[in-house]
Amino acid sequence: MIDLRASEQKHGSRIDEGGDRMTYSILARDPATGDLGGAVATGTPVVGGFVLHAEPDLGMVATQGLSTSTLWGGAALRALARGETPEDVVARLAHEDAGSAARQLAVLDREGRVAHFTGADNLAARCALAEPGLVVVANWVATVDLAERVADAYRRATGDLAERLLAALAEGAVAGGDARGDRSAALRIVSRTRPPVDLRADDDADPIARLRTIRAATLEPDFQRFLSGIPTLAEPEKRAERPRDA
Repeated sequence: MIDLRASEQKHGSRIDEGGDRMTYSILARDPATGDLGGAVATGTPVVGGFVLHAEPDLGMVATQGLSTSTLWGGAALRALARGETPEDVVARLAHEDAGSAARQLAVLDREGRVAHFTGADNLAARCALAEPGLVVVANWVATVDLAERVADAYRRATGDLAERLLAALAEGAVAGGDARGDRSAALRIVSRTRPPVDLRADDDADPIARLRTIRAATLEPDFQRFLSGIPTLAEPEKRAERPRDA
């Protein structure tokens, strides 16, 4: 395991205790399926639309921070498409953006390589953890061990990728929580062989619990039958059969 929190010190910042706001994200690659997944929670609304960006044949990106640049999401994916490594992508985006000191970024490619960046102007406590197939980034959190606790919850969880990511989110809330109360959360999974998962609780008193409820609804038999006809990269011409009684 490689803890990259020291990279913040390289950029002239330090990790402080304290803080009463929270955004934390986890990106992971399932080694059994090659699927890529991400989850995020925060105390502001509609976090899913700002943080998680993904393409199943390229990778997954989390963009957050004091001044989130959603532009970094598309730029990072395009760079991965050109063959750049996550480490190269992160270094270049941070170097080219004059506002990068207010941003936080995590990149996971389809092979499980990871990298991250935390600008010096992001609010403490801020932390990050990276290892092959897994990266966690957080800012304005209650404790600097939040990234490790989120990652450990993911490692210990059972079930499919979605269940493990939801377990990681729940541990993040326990580890720090947002003084305002978590207000939004999102879960996204992309796959070459299965339809995408894109779940969002945009303004909820308990958004992580709401994500679990939404996910349970997607497992209902009728919806699963619908999903069975969705095209994928592996089967781009797949289609549903016409119902006999239609």
